[in-house]
Amino acid sequence: MEWGHRILGRVIGLVFIIPYGYLLARRRLPAAAAAKLGGLGLLLGFQGALGWYMVKSGLDQQILETGAVPRVSQYRLAAHLSAALLFFMGTMRMALSIKKDLQWSRGGLVNGVGDELVSRLQNPALRRFKSASAILLALAFVTAISGAFVAGLDAGLVYNEFPYMGHRLMPPVDEMFSKAYSKRGDGADVWWRNLFENPTTVQFDHRLLVSDYFIWSFSAANSTKATTTYISTGLLYGAARLTSLKSLLPPLSKHLAGASFAMVNIQAFLGITTLLYLVPIPLAATHQAGSVFLLTTLLALLTTFRRPSTLATALRLASRATQSKPLL
Repeated sequence: MEWGHRILGRVIGLVFIIPYGYLLARRRLPAAAAAKLGGLGLLLGFQGALGWYMVKSGLDQQILETGAVPRVSQYRLAAHLSAALLFFMGTMRMALSIKKDLQWSRGGLVNGVGDELVSRLQNPALRRFKSASAILLALAFVTAISGAFVAGLDAGLVYNEFPYMGHRLMPPVDEMFSKAYSKRGDGADVWWRNLFENPTTVQFDHRLLVSDYFIWSFSAANSTKATTTYISTGLLYGAARLTSLKSLLPPLSKHLAGASFAMVNIQAFLGITTLLYLVPIPLAATHQAGSVFLLTTLLALLTTFRRPSTLATALRLASRATQSKPLL
């Protein structure tokens, strides 16, 4: 698996660098696109460097001598995953933006809307919905990264029950903020070391972040807050389908709100199942993949509120002017 992971990473690098270098050498890229792709290329290289830095943390001589299972730093694992997700989201965002600009420049529909798209996106209600979508995307990203700490510490093996943790919703405070994790005499680092190094606290935080995500979904729907997964995500979906936003949202935005609702439920089911079955690797990997699908649907939802570029708008107007010219 390690060898395959490294080879796949190198293949991704070649698939990105070779076409980018060719298009750059032939001057086929606008300055803005070249700069964005260059930034993504640097992020991809940084991702590879982080991968080695992460692996290095597990090459402890004592572990090699005793034959114990190597363990990498959960901090470096989270950083490695963060860079990977940011690269994926950056490429996805750029691809969706180019596709929508191309559709707009050719005079077609974008997100299922025609010429009124720009004026509709300026509606205050849609702008608030866009802000809520951005917050949801950020919270989903943080939740995914907290999952890296769960994986790095094997925190999924601490409490294998749901929704309780030891027959209660929250573990004992002295267990979550144990002084055993402090490395300072005055204990000033107790709170943050437990947040990132105590498996019990890390699992609880991951659960709590998921709850926070659902609460924000609830808030985005302009409804009363709640704490359950299905009610909160159902209200977010309901806001796009049953409230006054239904007539304002572009059709694709409503579809993607539904896809996000479906993906959240699938992801929650995968997370609970992974926990109850003591974190088998196939289920854990599927749960991790589910976080990528959830980020994808939320990113696509956010992109539906992006205004077409100035160039795409100019090309659309020029195309309309050409079509409206009378035949001689």
